[in-house]
Amino acid sequence: MGTRYLENLFNPSSIVVVGASERADSLGGMVLRNLMGGGYPGRLLVINQNDYDDVHGVPCVKKVSRMGFTPDLAIVCTPPDTVPKMIRRLGEEGVRTAIVMTGGMSRAHSKTGQPLMYSVRDAARDTGIRVLGPNTIGLMVPARSLNATYAHMGAIPGKVAFVGQSGTIASSVIDWAFARGVGFSYFLTLGDGMDIDHDDLIDYLAQDSKTRAILLHIENIPNARRFMSAVRVASRTKPVIAVKSGRVPESEWFPYDLPVGLTRTDPIFDAVLQRAGVLRVDGLGQMFDALETLTRMRPLRQESLAIMSNGVGPGVLAVDRLARSGGQLAKLSDRSIDELADLLPQYWTRRNPIDLNYDASPELYAKAVKILARDPEVANVLVMYSPSLTEDNLQIADAVVQAVKGTRLNVFTCWLGQSTVMDARDEFYRAGIPSFFSPEKAVKAFMQHVNHQRVQRLLSETPESFTDHFADHSHTRKLVLRTLRSKRRHLSNREAREVVRDYGINTIETYYCDDVEEVLEAFAVERRPVDVTLIHEVSCHPFMEQRTGRGRYKSTIQGLNSEGAILESCKILMEEYKRFYADSGFLGFAVQHSYQHVGGIEFSVGITRDANFGPLVVCGAAGAQINVMTDRQIALPPLNMVLARQLLQRTYMYKLLQEYSLRPEEDIRAVAETLVTLSQIVIDNPEIKGLEISPLLFNEKGTVAVDVAIDVSDTPGRPIIQPYPRELEEWIVLPKSGRRVIIRPVLAEDEPAHRAFHEIQSPESIRYRFFQFRKHFSREDVAQMVQIDYDREMVFIANAPKEDGEGEETLGTVRVWTDADNLRCEFAVMVHDKMKGEGLGVALMQKMIDYCRSRGTMEMVGNVLPDNRPMLALAEHLGFEVSYNREEEVMDLRLVLNEPEKDWQRERLSSDSH
Repeated sequence: MGTRYLENLFNPSSIVVVGASERADSLGGMVLRNLMGGGYPGRLLVINQNDYDDVHGVPCVKKVSRMGFTPDLAIVCTPPDTVPKMIRRLGEEGVRTAIVMTGGMSRAHSKTGQPLMYSVRDAARDTGIRVLGPNTIGLMVPARSLNATYAHMGAIPGKVAFVGQSGTIASSVIDWAFARGVGFSYFLTLGDGMDIDHDDLIDYLAQDSKTRAILLHIENIPNARRFMSAVRVASRTKPVIAVKSGRVPESEWFPYDLPVGLTRTDPIFDAVLQRAGVLRVDGLGQMFDALETLTRMRPLRQESLAIMSNGVGPGVLAVDRLARSGGQLAKLSDRSIDELADLLPQYWTRRNPIDLNYDASPELYAKAVKILARDPEVANVLVMYSPSLTEDNLQIADAVVQAVKGTRLNVFTCWLGQSTVMDARDEFYRAGIPSFFSPEKAVKAFMQHVNHQRVQRLLSETPESFTDHFADHSHTRKLVLRTLRSKRRHLSNREAREVVRDYGINTIETYYCDDVEEVLEAFAVERRPVDVTLIHEVSCHPFMEQRTGRGRYKSTIQGLNSEGAILESCKILMEEYKRFYADSGFLGFAVQHSYQHVGGIEFSVGITRDANFGPLVVCGAAGAQINVMTDRQIALPPLNMVLARQLLQRTYMYKLLQEYSLRPEEDIRAVAETLVTLSQIVIDNPEIKGLEISPLLFNEKGTVAVDVAIDVSDTPGRPIIQPYPRELEEWIVLPKSGRRVIIRPVLAEDEPAHRAFHEIQSPESIRYRFFQFRKHFSREDVAQMVQIDYDREMVFIANAPKEDGEGEETLGTVRVWTDADNLRCEFAVMVHDKMKGEGLGVALMQKMIDYCRSRGTMEMVGNVLPDNRPMLALAEHLGFEVSYNREEEVMDLRLVLNEPEKDWQRERLSSDSH
């Protein structure tokens, strides 16, 4: 739905509370008391059908029609049956936002037969009012003295936004945060989320300068694509930390249909949140621990950790937790070891963790910190202290705080204990240094910082160029469509192999036989050992064992080297088939020469589909001796080589491949290429519902697929991340030079050419584009330019073969950033200096204008320096309105693309322009 009217929700100048009374148990009365107690400065009104003049001193009227003014926000606390009608009346009166706190809306209405909360949703859609809830705790904006909740206490002002789903959890979060001194910019819960949802709020918070971090409590994600798009934008600029409840089937509140090939939903949410750049934590305690490190520590220059303490025990506990969490100890330099040895007893171990001894003084702590600060191998230090009779822990804390000042170290502390160390912990808090009660919590919080940076790196990694987005796979497309027209729901074994071969995946040569006699004939050709598989209709579906639960069913017998063995094996296979799958049509036998592969390493890779999250790429172990489901990992398409490698690294089989493969790097790359290819197959053919290659083995050319199964559906499955829009590619011929140029959306793989394009431009062109001189563009800068969300941004580049014939070069680029409501987009364009006068700027701009107009965007805007005469001339040529902005000292450009159809669009465009 976007951010429409959310400003009225978060910054209302007037509020009406519907259903408030002075009864002690009145929900509306509790809300009204919190509003007044919090010092809300705006106008208040109560609606109550009883004949009250006022409630708690606030004026009261009986009906919506008698309000006398139109409030920005309505808070509805009336009985469930009355809520849909009340929302409709408020919307008709022009109220823009409402909070419905009433619970019990999931029961069906006696007349409509649908749950009341859906009637609320329908009323909101019909009248245009935005609704938070039903069944929400409400909303707090502490900096604006707004406490529109029934919570037992208010929140203190801060820079953290909390968006939850459960009111009871939210109440405990307020209490918890207050005790830790954590303040909030916004605090609210969605409740049933019939209108305003996670993605709407995240879009708003991503743009809010007063919010430095976003905390999410998630029970479900109804609109996966909008959620993914919103969170990916937000997580690039501020930490997003999430708790997802319902990790096991027993705790799932909402029933969930599992995709075939999976036994739990939790790995899906893991993949979604990781791909969105979100740090997922296991509970509320970890959420605040992670918040400590992410907001108080600098970005990590290195991931290793140095540990010091006044005793062996705490250091050992910290190392244990670090190892279990996948972290690593920092290796101290020889110079640091020698300097520490001059300060410590002779029996010191001369390695990390550093034992300062039980009687360590404040001076010793300070000197040790300063030694580590000079060590180029040390970037992060955990300083621990156990209570002792010999020293004052507050003095030690002060010494550490002073020693850290002016260093590049990331320091966090653990003062063990409770009653005697609270003053020291307060000292660290005031100094902005994270502090924890136990070594385990401290290391866990540090590793959350590490994991967050790893997730963030995935958003800006430049992948290897592998997938050919421009290849022709029309054979597969025809095959899939022909299967659907024939009313089949699966491809034959032979057709499935054709699909993966069409995309470049090697397959084992297979002979298809109608009966046993043909099997014997196939064996007689070379008379070397063969594997025989019985094929029937059910076996042509992927993840058959997971679908049927018949893991003991034998469909293949391997290593047959005589006619007798083949006859006996075919008999056994037929008996097994008739026993388990008598109703599944017999399709014959498949014969393959027995394949010898290295070390018994077998992968199972494929595609499955989730009803909410769309296609999923799966990867893990294969083989009868392995619990396949335990190792199966998940990723979201589209994949590139970086993401594919990251998926592979999460599997147990990755470790086996590293250890037992004769050429591990080549085989790792081959599996990653296969995963990228599978991602591309399902993007090109969204009717493919499932695809399984099992096993995937290795030969001298890379990976080889042994068995392939594919099923299809009339309903296309679209990835929740917009893939590369190939349909937007366009070839043009430049009129002056006759040079042939392709204009296409940017790819992450374009990063090297994009960087070269920017670095070769003249200082004047750079100043015109970035409004300042820039001599250098880092890899991270350019990665953000090319790794875009096609749902929110678009970048068209103009590429052509280099004049020397060695590869391609980028000749021009145009980009737009579109707001969450698709009202306005902001453009920037730049053309290679040598292409001036070729008309390339006009071609790029016109393509972007046509694209944004087709998406329904209302306006395109931009800023241009007053002396940028070529751009101003281009803008006037394309029909932009040009005006001088005295405040910013730039020229404002505006082009109307589509006329607004709704009142809220006209209001927003009008208010934004002023």
